Amino acid sequence: MILLASAGLSASAQRVAVQTNVLDWAALGTVNAELNVAVARHFSVMAGGRYNPWSFTGHNPECTIMNQHTTAYAGVRYWPWYVHSGWWFAAKGQWQEYANTGIWRAALKEGKGGLGGGLSLGYTYMLAKHFNLEFGAGMWVVHYKKHHFYDSPAKLSVRKEGPATFVYPDFLSVSFAYVF
Repeated sequence: MILLASAGLSASAQRVAVQTNVLDWAALGTVNAELNVAVARHFSVMAGGRYNPWSFTGHNPECTIMNQHTTAYAGVRYWPWYVHSGWWFAAKGQWQEYANTGIWRAALKEGKGGLGGGLSLGYTYMLAKHFNLEFGAGMWVVHYKKHHFYDSPAKLSVRKEGPATFVYPDFLSVSFAYVF
């Protein structure tokens, strides 16, 4: 990825974009941001993260809703037309400190020490000189050092535990970007 990203260090237009994913914010308040830096006409490098510490419980503890996680990633994007506009394809490495998910009486899944890689694609639409609207989707393969699968968030009786590897949809994005 480093060789591809440094293939031509002469990007001449807007070089840096900062963005946030609206759909992550809607996913129970997941705080998120990404920095994308052009390194060539067709390549940019990216780094970002997502954080959600919240869980919501009603009167019944069986009705806990959570999408807790701490995620950091870095990677490279290929832009067939020009960086920060049009179609893009991305590859990244990703780390998750922890991930807890459980929604409405569903089984609780908890993973710790997740490390993996992902592929994604999307389209960036230029709204104005400095503002972009971006759509994207991606998958990742993750290996958790510790993984627990509980019957429910309230009971916490372990159904399955140990190291585990999964293929997950990583993200679905509708992002707003400011391009410097």
